[in-house]
Amino acid sequence: MRQKILKELIENHDHYISGSELAGRLGISRVAVWKHIEALKEEGYGITGVSGKGYRFSDIGVIMPEMVKTSLAGQVIGREIIYYPRLDSSNEALKRNLQNQAIEEGTVYVAGKQEQGKGRRGRRWESPTGGLWFSFLLCPNLAMSQTALLSLTFAVALARSLENLGPVYIKWPNDIYYRDKKIAGILLEMSGEIDLADYLIVGIGLNLNTQKRDFPGAVALDATSLLEEGGEVIAANDMLIAVLKKLNQYYCEFLHSGFAGIRLEFKSLCMHLGKEIEVIQGARKIRGLNSDIGEMGNLIIESPDGQLSISTGDVRVVN
Repeated sequence: MRQKILKELIENHDHYISGSELAGRLGISRVAVWKHIEALKEEGYGITGVSGKGYRFSDIGVIMPEMVKTSLAGQVIGREIIYYPRLDSSNEALKRNLQNQAIEEGTVYVAGKQEQGKGRRGRRWESPTGGLWFSFLLCPNLAMSQTALLSLTFAVALARSLENLGPVYIKWPNDIYYRDKKIAGILLEMSGEIDLADYLIVGIGLNLNTQKRDFPGAVALDATSLLEEGGEVIAANDMLIAVLKKLNQYYCEFLHSGFAGIRLEFKSLCMHLGKEIEVIQGARKIRGLNSDIGEMGNLIIESPDGQLSISTGDVRVVN
């Protein structure tokens, strides 16, 4: 019943709908309507109640699973959309549920807020309300080395889905920058043997309508959001549809034609190609000119010690 009430509110989000009207439509009492709406508020849904007017859905950041799924009909990525107002981590939730149930390839878990979001190399990904945080499951039937190239592939897809909003670039391997600040990132987690990945979970975090004051101090220096840059609130539902379409497009291209063409696109979007960079690998620092992105997605660096091929590390552009 709670989901039926939520559906009514979402479908009538442009005006208030009274408790008595909801009760009449659904065949329950006004008290039951009130209790369900209070429970929905506790779950994190943005619902406004005004005496004499009724209730109105006021959260532009909410995801409407059925609308998203319908818009993505025929795709691999987006076959099923599951929305949670709060999660510890969309990646972790998918992994947990994989232990206990069969989950269809292409299923997407979306979180209104993540309380323990994960970034690359075990870092915490700050995921306040206002962002677009989601993960999806793939079973690509590829060797681990090939599956790893999807990290760069999805970085290109994500950048392309945002490019009409302004200048978007990629910092190797998969951080998305808007102008000169980070706006999105990707985390891939794989399971399987070297010659075959059992499954792949792709986690994506996009700073959509996050306000600068919601970023922790250190993060605020390097991060931004589409709201901060463009000054306009963007409907999370519409953005999720646009992003998932691009991710599916590039995933299919990768499976059909490989990485060669996508590699050229990655190079055209790479913010530090042809520049002096420093790669940090724990206590080790490697400095040199980033001359190329290799066929396996590795960084090619011209250093004092000769040409190096780097497959892991954090990149910093040297001013």
